[in-house]
Amino acid sequence: MSRDIRNGQLIEPDEAVVEFERLPQVVKRLSARARRHIANSVSKNTIRGMRADLRVYQRAGGLLPADEFDIANFIADQRALGKKPATLERYLNSLHMWHRYMNLPSPVRSMPVRAVMRGIRRSAGTRQKEAPPLLLEDLHRLLDHIDRTDLRGKRDGALFALSFHGAFRRSEVVALYLEDIQWEARGILVGLRRSKTNQEGAEETKAILRAPEGFPYCPVRLLEAWLAASGIRRGAVFRSISLSGKLGAGRLTGCVVAQRLAHHLEAAGMADRGFSPHSFRAGFITEAHRRGKAAVDIKRVSGHRDQRTFERYIRRTDHFESHAGDFYGGVEEALPAYQIMLCQLHQRQYQRFRTRYRPRVSMAFP
Repeated sequence: MSRDIRNGQLIEPDEAVVEFERLPQVVKRLSARARRHIANSVSKNTIRGMRADLRVYQRAGGLLPADEFDIANFIADQRALGKKPATLERYLNSLHMWHRYMNLPSPVRSMPVRAVMRGIRRSAGTRQKEAPPLLLEDLHRLLDHIDRTDLRGKRDGALFALSFHGAFRRSEVVALYLEDIQWEARGILVGLRRSKTNQEGAEETKAILRAPEGFPYCPVRLLEAWLAASGIRRGAVFRSISLSGKLGAGRLTGCVVAQRLAHHLEAAGMADRGFSPHSFRAGFITEAHRRGKAAVDIKRVSGHRDQRTFERYIRRTDHFESHAGDFYGGVEEALPAYQIMLCQLHQRQYQRFRTRYRPRVSMAFP
């Protein structure tokens, strides 16, 4: 249930969700043109997520508008149901934005809510699950197990190779249109109309290099092979394909990308590695970092603006790599000597054991 912010009466949950879209009734002095711009200030995915979070709150018995005690009790109850701290943070953000858009004071920043959330973080920890990096070797293995003789295989091969070499998010690669691609001798320039960090449509371009002749994993040639086979001349680059092999008109969805990746990971024997579509992006950044590429050059491809977020994408596959405490001329050189010393120590201890306890040891003991 929810409270009508005009008269305080209880209304049905579905109406409360619609109330989020009834901003004109709250801010009556805004013109229709101004309200339209306000609606466009938030992406559709954000509105969809906020709407889903508000439904969770209302189905748990929450009231809108809420006070600090309603929200504090809500997140405590959701934590008891096993919800992770990151999920609870998302709920709080959605509730905060609802009150802001309704031109109401937000109780989310109040001391009771912040204290409860801090206690949840301390008791549960805040480490989030991250997509493991799909490195270049993994990409080549994945592409080797894709049958690229049919239309679906050509599409998936181009999709995966482009996702890796462009460090694309899943939502970005499925939103590509042929009109966004500029063909050059050294590769292609891909223009992004929108991205997670570019909601206002500022100019953003990714350069994808063309590999030398004969290289079987070149993302540009795989894309060219897909476009030639599909006959796409304009519109969405990656599209659905029916069971009969007929090319669809609409673009792929992110869910289909995840399903196709899971299918090919199974065929390649990598289903237990935990890879997801975001692993292509994490894999490119990690691979480039391991090969000594400058952070500014990596961010030109990945599009990162925040340094802390960028550093989270660098997955350490070897925790001793480039160790700041390596003052010994290379840990790898010192390791065999340490193993020899350890074996000699164990051998001396074993000999002392045999000498001291020989009468008690069975004859079968070596």
